[in-house]
Amino acid sequence: MEFTTVDRDGELLIITLARGKANPLNAAMVEELITAFGAAASNDVRGVVLASDRPKFFSSGFDVGEVFQYDRDRMAEFFGRFIDLYESILHLPKPVVASVSGHAFAGGAVLALACDARVMADGEFGFALNEVNLGIVVPSGFVRMAIAAAGARNAREVILEGKTITPARALEMGLADEVVRPEAVLARAIARARELAAKPPQAFGAVKQLLLEATGHSAAFGDRFTLSQFIEHWFSSEAMERKQALTQSLRR
Repeated sequence: MEFTTVDRDGELLIITLARGKANPLNAAMVEELITAFGAAASNDVRGVVLASDRPKFFSSGFDVGEVFQYDRDRMAEFFGRFIDLYESILHLPKPVVASVSGHAFAGGAVLALACDARVMADGEFGFALNEVNLGIVVPSGFVRMAIAAAGARNAREVILEGKTITPARALEMGLADEVVRPEAVLARAIARARELAAKPPQAFGAVKQLLLEATGHSAAFGDRFTLSQFIEHWFSSEAMERKQALTQSLRR
């Protein structure tokens, strides 16, 4: 793999984002992550940690320079696979813990939300699902994940207001399970994954599925069913205008 590493730590699988300064997500990286999480289905894997090899970034989200240039067909293909990725994380019947070592924005924040727990680095880092600020209407799965993690009132702050959340605020609203020193994030995420992996695996998987169903997640009816609606919003005039402005600002 070029942009992702996969390592074993006993019965845990450590999947690490490793693409450039900020781990921007593109089509190739999404495919690698799908493959990596497919390996987590192995019977000898009891849990997963999703980490980053960057000290100040978990992931900045979609690669603006690449993904924002996709035409409708390419974007539908890419986002469909992104849905496959976060839903595979969400429905994996094993514990998945995000080691959020720094900033997590947009698609990067979605990957963290899909995990069962999030250990965040303390410091001047941001966690944001700011798509509304770009005129983009997110799939309902994003909203359900935010509500499951932080409650409906706090999810409004994250999704509807598009605010950037500090680690301290994330802990306060329940979005972060723990906030620790940056150098301790990975170790604590591994320890948390081990704690969850020690549960009886069949019971853990079954109860996890019950919680998903209680928050409206269905393995049979996922966000691919509304993919065409997302694409229409992605290519709306207001979204195109704001995405173009963002792209130009990053080139300055």
